[in-house]
Amino acid sequence: MNPEVLIAGYSRCAFASARFWQLVRRCRLARVLPIRQPASCSLLCVFVLLALTCGDTQARTSGPKRQLPINMIVIHSTGGPTCDAKTGRPVWIKAGSLAANMRFIESHPTLGIHYMIDRDGTLRKSVPEDQIGHHVFGYSERSVAIELVNDGDGIDPFPESQIQATVALIQDIAQRRGLTRNGVKRHSDLDLGMLRCNRSMRRKVDPGPAFPYEHVLNLAFPEK
Repeated sequence: MNPEVLIAGYSRCAFASARFWQLVRRCRLARVLPIRQPASCSLLCVFVLLALTCGDTQARTSGPKRQLPINMIVIHSTGGPTCDAKTGRPVWIKAGSLAANMRFIESHPTLGIHYMIDRDGTLRKSVPEDQIGHHVFGYSERSVAIELVNDGDGIDPFPESQIQATVALIQDIAQRRGLTRNGVKRHSDLDLGMLRCNRSMRRKVDPGPAFPYEHVLNLAFPEK
C-alpha cells in the first residue's frame, strides 16, 4: 500500500480517536460503561478504530454514484448557527480554518462536499462531482456543493480572492454541466428549516447576507 495512504489513514484514525474520547467524556459514558482511556492503543483498539471510524481511507472523500444529472450548484459557508449540546441554546459556529473544516467534513459519517474555498482563494476538492455529497436536505442528489470559509453571519467579509475563485469554479462547473445562473443557489434558499432549540431562528442562513450573491452571478454569467 502507498505509504501516503497509510499516513492519511492513520491521521484520520488519530483524529477520530480523539473525537471518540472527547464524546465519551462529554456524554459521561463512563457512568454506564467502565471505559478508561489507555496510555497507548492496543492492537485490538487499533482494529476497532479502523473498523468503526476509518474504514476505507478514501471513504470520507467519496459518495454514492449519481443517478440523476447535475442541475444545481449550492453555495455554503463553514460558519453558521447551531444548538449548543450542553446548554440547548443557539450558538454561532465561527468559520474555522480550511484544514480543520476539511478534516471535520471528511471524517463525518454522512456529510460530504465537493469543493471548499479558503479566504485566499485556495481550492480544495473532496467528493468527486459524479458522486453524491450529502450537503443540503432534499437536493444533494442533483447538486454540487461549494463551501466557503466564512462565518456566514453577514459581518465577516468575503475577500476578493475568495470571490474570484468562487466565480471561476462556478463558471467551470456551469460550462461542463450546462447550467445557467438560475442553477446557482445559496444554502439558505433551499433549507428553510428552523433550529430545534429556537423555532424562531433559521437553521441554515449561509452563506449569509455578506456574500455578494448577485455580483457573483453577474461575474459568472456576464451578459452577452
